[in-house]
Amino acid sequence: MFEKKKIEEISSSSMVSIVHLPPHLSFERPPHKRINIDMISYLPDNVLNHILSFLSTEDAIKTSILSTKWRYLWTYLSVFDFYSIWPNRICSLLHEITTLIDKSNHHQIEIKRLTIRIPEPEVPLDAHKVASLVTSLLTLKIIDLQFRINGKEHLKTSCMLPRRFSPSYSLTKLHLHIGGYALHIPNGIHIQFPSLKTLNLSYATFENEESVEQFFSGFPVLEELTLYHCYWLFMDHITIAISTLRMLTIHVDPYSLNDCNDNEEMSLKIDCVNLLSLTCISDPTIQFVIVKPPTSLLDAYIAFSLHSTEQYMEYAAEYVSRCAVGLLSGLASVKSLTLSEGTFIEPPDIDDHFHLLPKFHNLTHLCLHLETNFFTRKSFMQFLLRCPKLEVLAFPLGYYTFKDNDDWALIPLPCCFKSSLKKLHITNFDGFACEIQFVEFFLENATVLEEFQISLSCSRRSKYNSKNLADLKNRFVGMGSCDIQFRSSEYEIKTYLSCEKCCFTYVF
Repeated sequence: MFEKKKIEEISSSSMVSIVHLPPHLSFERPPHKRINIDMISYLPDNVLNHILSFLSTEDAIKTSILSTKWRYLWTYLSVFDFYSIWPNRICSLLHEITTLIDKSNHHQIEIKRLTIRIPEPEVPLDAHKVASLVTSLLTLKIIDLQFRINGKEHLKTSCMLPRRFSPSYSLTKLHLHIGGYALHIPNGIHIQFPSLKTLNLSYATFENEESVEQFFSGFPVLEELTLYHCYWLFMDHITIAISTLRMLTIHVDPYSLNDCNDNEEMSLKIDCVNLLSLTCISDPTIQFVIVKPPTSLLDAYIAFSLHSTEQYMEYAAEYVSRCAVGLLSGLASVKSLTLSEGTFIEPPDIDDHFHLLPKFHNLTHLCLHLETNFFTRKSFMQFLLRCPKLEVLAFPLGYYTFKDNDDWALIPLPCCFKSSLKKLHITNFDGFACEIQFVEFFLENATVLEEFQISLSCSRRSKYNSKNLADLKNRFVGMGSCDIQFRSSEYEIKTYLSCEKCCFTYVF
């Protein structure tokens, strides 16, 4: 009686479905009369789908040859990853995707994640078919869609999107990377994705300024936007106005502006007052304008490039510097800032633009991912004067030779040296006189410094290594009261600032 009651309790609480087998499958048959029958196929569909969910998409599709019942069973899964490294499998891959689209539209089951990665085809795919495939995918009931074609960039093969889409209420994440094709977004496009929060768009071509505005108006709750190598052809002014946006990444490359008459006439306005994170990588440099400065910006990564002949170097450097100052003037609330490459190149024989910058009252972490020989000591200190609450300063590239030889003592000290600067990280330290002087300047003047991390260079020209590290330590004895940490090439550490963009790997 007790065992019967216990069995009933287990049966009532169990999540496993009870399978009723037909009489001819009874386990009570004598061994010599038993027949090899497909018992798995008699399991309920939800159990079979659960079993298939443990397989890769490729293996799940292979089960379609087992029987008629299994033919389309895989299309009821909720997660798919279509991928092949072999170009000769593209046709079968596209056929499988088309089958999924047809069946998903029929049984209306929500897909949690659909990833499609198509290798570079041996023969270019028809652009109209690619556009049709993208359009069909966007009409499915999907939460997360990632579509990627690996191809030769900048082929100018255009995939024209239709002007109208059926509203997608389920899609929250969308990644479109169509290498080798330009995803053409026409003027007058009407698109509605009321639930989309993350959009990653690569190699898209916008027809004009109006098409940009119409496209982004279809994402009322968008929070993360990445625009990678998008084409802004025949446009002088672009505006990205999304009040809900929290994270914005823009990567402009030379091909993006290939048909523009003059890159310097082009401006990209950012009207995102609630922005928390901004990444701007521009090569060549264009003008970024912050319409309404965000008030709670956590981090920003700015990387501009200088491309010019020696004849026009002075003019180009002045333009890049002006663009950098113009963008940074709208980021006064940022807490963590990384400046990379030629962002702060100082124009030769022209007064710098640093005096035009506002004060960064919230800035606590600064990473100068650039070579200091681009600007003078005076300009360097002038920038730090605008960072009154700076706590962490990092130089990931090393090379501490400035454009001038002005005496550090003649330059006004930033207030953060006496009040807030607690950590300093420098890398690729060779031990040259200019570098020794650089270290001594901070040790003598940054009175609240708690940690000074010096990473030795691995180059052959370096004067110091793990064997004569004691000699280097003795040079700084009695200077400052902070903890000086020397790292040799035998170790590797990672120092994280306040955000992922300011994560640097120091190799010593």
